[in-house]
Amino acid sequence: MSFSSLPIIDLNDDESKIITSIFQACSTTGFFYVRNHRLDDAQQRMFRLAKEFFQLPSNIKEQYLIDKQNHGYVRRGQENLDSTKKNAIDEKEAFNIGKFNESNRLPECFARSDNFHLIKQFINDCYNLCMKLSVYLARSFEIESDYFTSRHQWDLQSGDTLRLLHYPAVITQQSDDAIRAGAHSDYGSLTLLFQHDHKSGLEVLDRSNNIWYPVEPYEDMIVVNFGDAMEYWSKGLIKSTVHRVTMPIVIDSAKENERYSIAYFCHPNDATLLTPVPSKFVRDRTFDKDEHAKHALDDSENQETLTAGQHFQMRLNKTYTY
Repeated sequence: MSFSSLPIIDLNDDESKIITSIFQACSTTGFFYVRNHRLDDAQQRMFRLAKEFFQLPSNIKEQYLIDKQNHGYVRRGQENLDSTKKNAIDEKEAFNIGKFNESNRLPECFARSDNFHLIKQFINDCYNLCMKLSVYLARSFEIESDYFTSRHQWDLQSGDTLRLLHYPAVITQQSDDAIRAGAHSDYGSLTLLFQHDHKSGLEVLDRSNNIWYPVEPYEDMIVVNFGDAMEYWSKGLIKSTVHRVTMPIVIDSAKENERYSIAYFCHPNDATLLTPVPSKFVRDRTFDKDEHAKHALDDSENQETLTAGQHFQMRLNKTYTY
């Protein structure tokens, strides 16, 4: 497996093949595609809803600015995912929705009964898919099947977030430093990414040779990647792979190049310790952090007691201007 051709996991395959494939993916690229996930219709409805919101006037969207609970609207310039570049900004806007958010905290287009039901069902379906993948992952590590799912209990507080993303059209050449989403790893355990309209721009970094590779968009497949929690739990066997969204290469004002995507970030429950899993593949492993891990997984003083909630808040503090 290589970054130039990400692995594909087909959920209709035999379970033993899925288990083998997910172990190979987590220990090599950290990114893979999932096919036959059964969320095709729901994601198209969610994209239509996202477009309805992002087309609203700024003064309406900014009534719901993001708060320290990581809920709400992120306007252009409010987020910098690449925390190694202090003066950079991401050329995008977003809306974050937590799994426990109530309709009275949402814009009217999200709060309408039918749309709110769609959002809640989509969040639940994304969570269930992550739990299904987590069972396969646990079996691949030859530990109890519920090891990861028991640390992602739905009813307990966690950083789980549905994020709607809009990258506005670019009509003039940007500076060399311009980026749609800065280089970063994700903070939780698993991320589901839905790409739309065959619009590309997502790239993953092979940290062994510092080369970026494109992640092609396919309407029938979800992109899945592992986050920081998994790198902690596996003592670096699973890489929380660095990724970014680049600006369009060719700027043509006559051609639409705006981009939409939807991400579901799955997180362990806040109180869950990020201590290594009891797997034979991890037990005698030394966690040798590369430069990214030294920056993003900065836990030198409390590695044995670090919780998922503490790590999540640390990463958010480096990311946002509230």
